[in-house]
Amino acid sequence: MGLLGRIFGRRRRSQRLVVDLPVILDTQNGEKATGRTQDLSESGLRMDITQVSSITDLTGGHRDVGLDIVLGPNEAPVRVMAEPIWTVRQEDGTQSSGWMFCDFLNGSRERLAAFIDTQLRSGGQS
Repeated sequence: MGLLGRIFGRRRRSQRLVVDLPVILDTQNGEKATGRTQDLSESGLRMDITQVSSITDLTGGHRDVGLDIVLGPNEAPVRVMAEPIWTVRQEDGTQSSGWMFCDFLNGSRERLAAFIDTQLRSGGQS
């Protein structure tokens, strides 16, 4: 069991896909911020965010944040509500953070699962 599994007392439930996708985040002031995924699963993602000084500045202390995950150029984004679980400021000032999905909107769960399954079957990294 990894460090986060020991901290939270559970094993990872979903297979992770190493993938670089754009993510658009709702901010506390109604603006949008952008990030890039490092990895993605059916239960959450890890991403880098460059335009914020801290996750609290982004979320305003709210737990659930709207995320649009862009799976492809000609597709509507997958819309999820997610909670930031951890964050680390990297040397370049980027916030690397782990997010757990809380809710999926408008068929997003099925679309995300199909995307991950297709990528893993075609040789994507896990």
